[in-house]
Amino acid sequence: MTYAVILAGGVGSRFWPFSRSLEPKQFMKIIGEASLLQATIQRLKGLVEARRIYIVTNNIYFYEVKAQVAKFGIPDGNIILEPQGKNTAPAVGLCARLISKTDKNALLLVLPSDHYIKNVENFKKTIKKAIACAGKDFLVTIGVKPNAPSTGYGYIKVSGKKKGYFAVEKFLEKPDLNKAKRYFKDKEFFWNSGMFIWKASVFLDEARKYLPKLYANLQLINSAGDIPEVWPKIEPISVDYGIMERSRKIALIPASFYWTDLGSWEALSEIFPKDKKGNIENVDTLNMDSQGVCVFARGNRLVSTIGVNNLVIADTPDALLVCDRSRTQDVKQLVERLKTLKRKEY
Repeated sequence: MTYAVILAGGVGSRFWPFSRSLEPKQFMKIIGEASLLQATIQRLKGLVEARRIYIVTNNIYFYEVKAQVAKFGIPDGNIILEPQGKNTAPAVGLCARLISKTDKNALLLVLPSDHYIKNVENFKKTIKKAIACAGKDFLVTIGVKPNAPSTGYGYIKVSGKKKGYFAVEKFLEKPDLNKAKRYFKDKEFFWNSGMFIWKASVFLDEARKYLPKLYANLQLINSAGDIPEVWPKIEPISVDYGIMERSRKIALIPASFYWTDLGSWEALSEIFPKDKKGNIENVDTLNMDSQGVCVFARGNRLVSTIGVNNLVIADTPDALLVCDRSRTQDVKQLVERLKTLKRKEY
């Protein structure tokens, strides 16, 4: 059986000031009438039954998640709560452990909750290919062909096309601009989408091999009630670093749909329509002699610009961000400073 594991515990700090620690972006309606989390669930219709959809989130978001998923018929028991965020490997390992307790042949479709995807039918076709590939005991990742030399995504280098998939040579961290330009020109490079498909048993075997401490701690968890006692012993690590960069069972299925992880304001600016000067004006805006200005606002006040270029302006009632479009990834560092300073805007 196929199960979905939706990762919904992140803060989305690069999306500040819209996304905050108490109101992260996955719960927000950024595009359309559904939140990003709800849109992620909607895309699963026809792929995974509601009773087999699991959501991993932080304790503090339980009631928000419960309210957002109520209309989909997802059981409360499928909302898995982490006492503290420990990155993706523990979150995925926890679900693999709990689900495999009741279904030893479970196949997991791991999805972040903050993606924007166009052409849902192509998304489903891609996932079905990945599910078939994962049935052959591969750890399958969905790779996205770059449409620009982005420094905001990790990359995957493939080493050749096999029957129905690409063999993966290595995972690469987010590059600097020069490397990103080189990767963009090379047909062997894909963006790492963070979407994965694998058998729970295969993932746990790889965790035992490459993350033995995590695996040992997961073996102590037999039900959700065991999580609070075991979780403090677990060290944070991502699936990419902990397993995907080391495993020899990796396969890549190329995405046949438009994708962005909405990881920064620049990613969002790619989606909205622009005027002839490249300005995004989806709110009450008046630009004079400005180019490439992206204005996003919560509230009704007018935002005006004169003679500025390539800016992101994000306005909320208690905080205003003005950022060069080439530095939207650095918003995360700003949020860390807010946290250190114990500012309420964090």
